[in-house]
Amino acid sequence: MVVIGAGSVAFTPGLLAEIATSEVFRGAEIGLVDIDEEKLEIVRKVASRVIGETRAELKIETSLDRRDLLKNADFVIITIAVGGVKGIETDVKIAEKYGIYHTIADTVGPAGFSRSLRHIPPMIEICRDIETLCPNAVVFNEANPLTTLCRAARKMTRANVIGLCTGVRGPRHFIPGVVGCKPEELAFISAGVNHLTWILEARANGRDVYLVFKRRIKELRDEALKHSKPFHAFVSVELMETFGLYPVQGDHHVAEFFPYFLRPETGYGAKYGLKLFPGDTIYSEEWRHNVWKMVMDWAEGRRPIKELIEQRKGVTEHSFAYELMEIIIKGESKFFEGVNMPNAGCIEGLPREAIVEIPAVIGPLGFKGLHVGRLPRSIEAILLHRIIQQELTVEAALTGDRQIALQALSLDPMVPTISVAKSLLNDYIEVNKQFLPQF
Repeated sequence: MVVIGAGSVAFTPGLLAEIATSEVFRGAEIGLVDIDEEKLEIVRKVASRVIGETRAELKIETSLDRRDLLKNADFVIITIAVGGVKGIETDVKIAEKYGIYHTIADTVGPAGFSRSLRHIPPMIEICRDIETLCPNAVVFNEANPLTTLCRAARKMTRANVIGLCTGVRGPRHFIPGVVGCKPEELAFISAGVNHLTWILEARANGRDVYLVFKRRIKELRDEALKHSKPFHAFVSVELMETFGLYPVQGDHHVAEFFPYFLRPETGYGAKYGLKLFPGDTIYSEEWRHNVWKMVMDWAEGRRPIKELIEQRKGVTEHSFAYELMEIIIKGESKFFEGVNMPNAGCIEGLPREAIVEIPAVIGPLGFKGLHVGRLPRSIEAILLHRIIQQELTVEAALTGDRQIALQALSLDPMVPTISVAKSLLNDYIEVNKQFLPQF
């Protein structure tokens, strides 16, 4: 397997620990690729210590050039960040010039749009190398904006790209605490687009618990309001009351998809308990400092590597890639709660080519999305609007057409006027010109 963007200290150490502690990967060859030589060397040292501690039979190779390692790969994991943290910070600051604020800033809103423009061209280059060097590889994309990157790759190449998000199992963690069941007793179905999926069904030991969950989560919200207490889901409950289904991905992600929550009259989200970027995300300076120091200490032997292997200590960006690779290698067939792949009729009413986040069966025949039927009309309308806007974003990134780019940005609900959209577009193209030769 080859990890492209392996210098991600939030992602790669945990993935290495999972692989090293699984018998399925015994004898595997792992290629680590990054354009940052310093970070790549640190991750190599972490990998060496993990292998030494676990005695895993793994071979690690590193390179600054992915073409050195991609040939005949069975799996490729993409976790790139074009422009790094500075890039996303700049995206956010430019939007704030025009009174537009973000919470996460890596998927939608003006910042997500700018990030798409930067990331799509190199994503296509990577997938074209995959077409040539390892055409049969399963490609897991973990880089954001997940939807636009997967759509661009599927549109322009034959690479078998599947998008993976860490949040797809969110209901398994928050529903049991509300309805009083164990996480392992819960089964649920959700569907939508990445970071805006909606729970369609929820059962515990075969018993429908969705109505109970809806009632109780509303009661918890009302109790928090009555006593002026913090509450984690003000936005999600309000969306549930309005549109009938509960969103999966948490307030800070879903708030950015709508024009209602990050406005002056809400204190830019303060009314809903939202923290503006970088908040408590992996982009905060404190978080990055702490994790960087921890990974450095693991690499240099100043901290016990058992912390990573046994506790996954300090590593918050969990990947399901190792779990799906295990299923494929074993030749099993299993249900998985959410992957990002072409719709192909699974959600009726949405374009077949659209990248949607849906449950799927993974097995010897590949990834087979489950048919979930038609969503409520209001939610279908929300998703259709977003899919069309993201399709325009992909087209703009591929062609460098400024008019299409302006259309995509103007269609984002967070952008108040066309004149603001024009100014944002000019600013983003200027500040990112080293990454955007197509413009």
